[in-house]
Parts: sequence; structure tokens; C-alpha cells
Amino acid sequence: MAIKETQITAEGLQKLEEELAQRKSVIREEILERIKEARAQGDLSENADYHASKDKLAEIDRRIAEIEETLRNSTIVQEKSK
Repeated sequence: MAIKETQITAEGLQKLEEELAQRKSVIREEILERIKEARAQGDLSENADYHASKDKLAEIDRRIAEIEETLRNSTIVQEKSK
């Protein structure tokens, strides 16, 4: 699979880095806590909170991987003046 190079402005790079930090440190931790609480409720086969939280965690992890891939393959470009 070919690596896709992404051109990004310094501002765009900063926004992605901030989103990544937020997702890793705050959002992901909140979801993990929800999963822990849902597990404590007992039977996981019929636990909607547990399944919804696991789905949300998978979504968060996909976005984290996507951002990390973009950051690895980014080239910073200058913004054009208006």
C-alpha cells in the first residue's frame, strides 16, 4: 500500500495535534471508565451501555490511528496570502 503524503499548514498541524492529545488523554479515558462501570453491572450480553461504549472506543481508536498516520506523513506548507 502506498503511503499518502499530506500537505498541511502549521495551524492545521497544531489542530490535529491538539485533537490527538484530547482524544488520547480525555475522551478515550472517559470511554474506558464507562466500559469499566458497565462491566460492573454484570451480564455483558444484554448490557447496552457496555456495547455502546465499546463501539465508541473503537471509533475513537480509529480516529487516533488516522490522525497519527496523517501526522507521520505530513509535510508543512506555507499558507497562501489572501
